[in-house]
Amino acid sequence: MDRKTVLATMLVGAALPATAQTVTLNYACDLGGAPAQMLMAVEYQDAFNPLHNFQGNISGIFPAGVTIYTAGEVASSNARYSFRGENDFADFTDMITGERFRVQWVLDAQRNGVWMKVNPFGGTVTYFCALQGAG
Repeated sequence: MDRKTVLATMLVGAALPATAQTVTLNYACDLGGAPAQMLMAVEYQDAFNPLHNFQGNISGIFPAGVTIYTAGEVASSNARYSFRGENDFADFTDMITGERFRVQWVLDAQRNGVWMKVNPFGGTVTYFCALQGAG
């Protein structure tokens, strides 16, 4: 299976309305000086279009009353994480150690990307990921 199929499979099982659609977003991330790639599958309702919201036309990450599901991977030369989430938050798993942690997504319209706030409820570290494309 290719990576897009794997990401779409990770989203299966969520209770989604019939109007749900999926898009895969590609990001280049800076993990404290370590370059990384992130693939994020976003399952959304017609009322929200991540291709519009994630490309500099952002008024907020997710509009009220709309639930967005995310799933994907972040990989660098020495680390690899998988994640699944809903709206502003995702649960990450270190694929090497099994460690789990939470990330909050904060969109940055001016830089056309997203900040990952790791452990947003204490001891927070932030990393930036620039949107590279969508498919």
